[in-house]
Amino acid sequence: MQALVVAERVVAQVFKDKRTMAMMFLAPLFVLYLLFTILGLSSDNITIGTVGLPASFEQILKEETPARSYASREAAEEAMKELQIDALVYLENETPHILIEGGDVSKNAQALQVIQSALTKQSVEQGQTVNKQLLEQIKQLQVQLGQKANVPAESAPTAVGKPQIDFLYGDEDAGLFDQTAPALMGFFIFLFVFIISGVSFLRERSSGTLERTLATPLKRSSIVWGYFIGFFLFVVIQTLLIQLFMVNVLDVTQSGSYSLLLLVNLLTASVALSLGLLLSSFAKSEFQLIQFIPLAIVPQIFFSGIFDLSDAPVWVEVINRLMPLTYAAHALQNIMTRGAGMDTTGIDLFVLAGFIAVFVLLNMRVLRKERPV
Repeated sequence: MQALVVAERVVAQVFKDKRTMAMMFLAPLFVLYLLFTILGLSSDNITIGTVGLPASFEQILKEETPARSYASREAAEEAMKELQIDALVYLENETPHILIEGGDVSKNAQALQVIQSALTKQSVEQGQTVNKQLLEQIKQLQVQLGQKANVPAESAPTAVGKPQIDFLYGDEDAGLFDQTAPALMGFFIFLFVFIISGVSFLRERSSGTLERTLATPLKRSSIVWGYFIGFFLFVVIQTLLIQLFMVNVLDVTQSGSYSLLLLVNLLTASVALSLGLLLSSFAKSEFQLIQFIPLAIVPQIFFSGIFDLSDAPVWVEVINRLMPLTYAAHALQNIMTRGAGMDTTGIDLFVLAGFIAVFVLLNMRVLRKERPV
């Protein structure tokens, strides 16, 4: 009976916490529906470039996906660098060559699958054409020799040559972890910084330290930035350790500037730090803070470039634009895989800085309501 008394108190306490109820029952359904929508997206936004291929093959390819013809391989590769095409197909010594852009993990396998399917169909059609011509010649020869034309109705098509596959960026031998490393690096930095900063700032509030600080003549901006700078020292160490471990120990692909990569990671960590400080203001315990993770953190991995969202519905695209990791992962992917510089990642860095400013300003506004009069 004593156990039932304790259980009754716990149930009553949970029912009184409306936010806990919502996070417990609605948040998992939202995340699952979001994942269901993203995984169910059609994948027909691959654009293939061709150079000097037969018109019949280009027609087959266009039935599979949008395709563009180029006069030279150099022109096609330049278009690929400008992200106009995702893959290139050309013939060299009668051998089909496939060049994959390689910078977008969500499109690499898809582009390769489309091209190989088109090559197989082309091989079958060519084989059938050759067989028909051969059968007709045999029939004519048998008639001339006075023999009864007795030829099999079907013959096996000629085999397609094994295509040579190359990557403009990255390596075809790279494993799944190497291909997703930029997204995973940004996600784990964001996740751990959010948890550490949120829990630490929550303890400042629950212990009364923040309340005593608010009672001083210090400006709200000074208090917020003071906490931000104080936690930032540990954030820098954690971010640097994660980057060193992934790039230098795990030896994932890193084609760009190491310092620019660190800058993007530090901005990503700063966004997570400012968001953790902000959301911790709405939590009374670590349990309530953790409840924000399914909505504020978990969906970020869906928008980190691992999934192709080019055909996403409007509401998914809106969420995508509101997620800081969308811009962080885009910058990390460009730096680590394509070797991009500041000219390419500048917009992403600017947006990340904007997220930091917005979260800090919102935190100042929240603290104004908490400040004793």
